[in-house]
Amino acid sequence: MTKAFPSGRVETLSFEEEYILKETWAYFLHFWGYNFALASKYKLERSLTMSSTHSGSSSKTAPGSSGTSSSGRSKKSKFRLKLGGKRKGSIDQNELKRSSSLASANDPNVLVSTEMKIHESFRDQDPKQLKEKFWDFLRHDTPDNLLLRFIRARKWDVDKSLLMLAGTLQWRVCESHVDKLLQDGELVPYNKGMTGFMLQLELGKAYIRGYDRKGRPLVHVRPKLHHASDQTEEEMQHFTLLLIEWARLFLNDPVDTCSIIFDLTDFSMSNMDYAPVKFMIKCFEAHYPESLGVLFVHKAPWLFSGIWNIIKNWLDPVVASKIHFTKNFKELAEYIEPKHIPASLGGEDDYEWEYLEPNDKDNGVIGDETTKQKMLAQREQIVEKFLETTIKWVESTTQDESRRYLQEKIALGKKLAQNYIEIDPYIRSRSIYDRLGWINMKVDSV
Repeated sequence: MTKAFPSGRVETLSFEEEYILKETWAYFLHFWGYNFALASKYKLERSLTMSSTHSGSSSKTAPGSSGTSSSGRSKKSKFRLKLGGKRKGSIDQNELKRSSSLASANDPNVLVSTEMKIHESFRDQDPKQLKEKFWDFLRHDTPDNLLLRFIRARKWDVDKSLLMLAGTLQWRVCESHVDKLLQDGELVPYNKGMTGFMLQLELGKAYIRGYDRKGRPLVHVRPKLHHASDQTEEEMQHFTLLLIEWARLFLNDPVDTCSIIFDLTDFSMSNMDYAPVKFMIKCFEAHYPESLGVLFVHKAPWLFSGIWNIIKNWLDPVVASKIHFTKNFKELAEYIEPKHIPASLGGEDDYEWEYLEPNDKDNGVIGDETTKQKMLAQREQIVEKFLETTIKWVESTTQDESRRYLQEKIALGKKLAQNYIEIDPYIRSRSIYDRLGWINMKVDSV
């Protein structure tokens, strides 16, 4: 049985949404040095209209296909975009100008040249560096759905989506170095004697276990165990980023968000620390968009009301809408099955956190450079095939052609995801969740 993907994913795009994804890819590819022509939206709409007329099909489209109304034009006029043109209701054109491209095609698969512009979001950034970091950003998710997280977060505005993603890639390259943090895992901090960071793991201040009723992994946060003086702000940020990246490894399509339980049992003002809260909010809003399912604030004491009045002013309205306050087991059980609710909260899960320290033996094949390089070479081949197919998809002038290449892209995206699963043991230090056997990455129908 085929799993249902939510709307706004590459498997379920409407005609208008697909064209916005094309435009986003076009800007990225051109920045990376590929020169080609983005097919006219008008021609694609005419192709769709003619196809609908001949087939007598309705406006309803199946997952993985593209479509619009029988007239060939979507009712969502706000999505009407023209590459390089002025967008009605978009951000001020003076804020996001476009500069002429100095890049030239350096790929033998690129056969068509064009005078397309490089987006202002990429000004003064290194194309090679950002290209490498984009592919490093992926785990066992797919390139299209990674891009679509940013596009959905910016309400299908191409300019704002590119600005957000470019900022995140730059943050990953120059500021957070989060891919290195994931590769090092716990072993490097453990060997370096980073006691404040290791304390977070030893206490189980936050850990991943169980799922909510929609199949989203649960992150349990226990603020009663936190005291600001126990670790530095940098160590807390390190732990937060690593936990987010570990949580990504628990996501298997079509589930692509996690839920969080903030268990405020026995919380007091001595546990309050605004800096980590601000950092977590920044991560979800700016760098991990569309990753939060629901955040449960559970058993908040009366003193939390004043704290909440401060925190809620920092929140984006979309993030704020995902926060639910629950007072007891019955309310929490509306969202989470009892078997996944800790016994301490009235549920059936009697697991108690016990930290297993890392060691070199757990890493198994991580030192096998020969196999690692072979798999990386295979990954590069899949990436190049994906880019070649993406260019053909962007250039497609008929809906039949576009749909065919889109399906090829979806299949190649899954191959890339499967490749990550296979290469993961060779590049990522094993985590506590690997040692516990809780991570089960998988890709359907590769």
